[in-house]
Amino acid sequence: MGLSFSRRQFLAASGAAAAAAAQSGAKPNFIFFMPETLRAESIGCYGHPLVRTPNLDRLASEGTRFTDCHVQNTVCGPSRCSLMTGWPVHVRGHRSLYYFLRPDEPNLFRYLKQSGYDVYWYGKNDLLAPESFPASVTEWGSRPARGKAKDNPWPQDDRRFYSFLYGEGGDRRDTGDYSNLEAAIKILERDSPRPFCIYLPLAFVHPPFSAPAGFHNMYDPAEVPPLRPAGLPRKPNFYEAIRKTRRLDQMTDADFRKIQAVYLGMIGYSDWLLGELDAALEHTGHKSDTALFVFSDHGEWGGDYGLVEKWPSACDDVLTHIPLIARL
Repeated sequence: MGLSFSRRQFLAASGAAAAAAAQSGAKPNFIFFMPETLRAESIGCYGHPLVRTPNLDRLASEGTRFTDCHVQNTVCGPSRCSLMTGWPVHVRGHRSLYYFLRPDEPNLFRYLKQSGYDVYWYGKNDLLAPESFPASVTEWGSRPARGKAKDNPWPQDDRRFYSFLYGEGGDRRDTGDYSNLEAAIKILERDSPRPFCIYLPLAFVHPPFSAPAGFHNMYDPAEVPPLRPAGLPRKPNFYEAIRKTRRLDQMTDADFRKIQAVYLGMIGYSDWLLGELDAALEHTGHKSDTALFVFSDHGEWGGDYGLVEKWPSACDDVLTHIPLIARL
């Protein structure tokens, strides 16, 4: 997979934005819009034949779409530690969800804060150890959802209990992601000469597979492109072990197609959130002085190979290949 995307692409593009701003005598603002578990191939501008992602597609047309961006690890914490340091995950042992960046280790946010930026973080962590926040981030936290979280609708003896396929959510403005987006928009509306960096590590499109009304049933499972089958030769034996342990081997093709259809609807919701953010950049006058990056930490099986979620030692493109779009 070559060098980490953080080293070769993400930091290079960030540096290009900084260099361009330096020529004009101003520091650029940065926004890192980070849907979780978003694979590249499931976005319109990356070639998906069914999904509708007008805001991601427009951003790609206005900026740069990196075509071959692969993560260092297919689990949240290791991937994010790699992103913000430029290190492969083995350099300091960041291989799990329980060992995050310490104060003695580099991270992009601390460098920005030391350079005079206000750094705002709204969303989940999986990146910094608690003691690293004060020196790296001006304000942080995850805003709560207004609506009640969905529960697993399947009884424990149902074949779908471990599928993460839940029912339809509530209003699009009742999610935690929308609450975090509102906090970011308030920063855009502030009256301050200080440059800012806004980090939005959002919860969508991570399982459970459930989207707000208007997105959950956006796609007909029968129209979803054929999924990659289970039982392919030369796949690791833990694929079938996962399927048997979670009873995924008892699920039908229709079950997996429904999962994929809802996953695409969740991507549509994340695309809508991006549109709300971009509209706020426009009306606050920050579209011209803010570098906007969209990327993810890893992808999702989403029914391909008869599997859901991901695994840290799996290397399928649906897990490693993520979008990276930058508008500078």
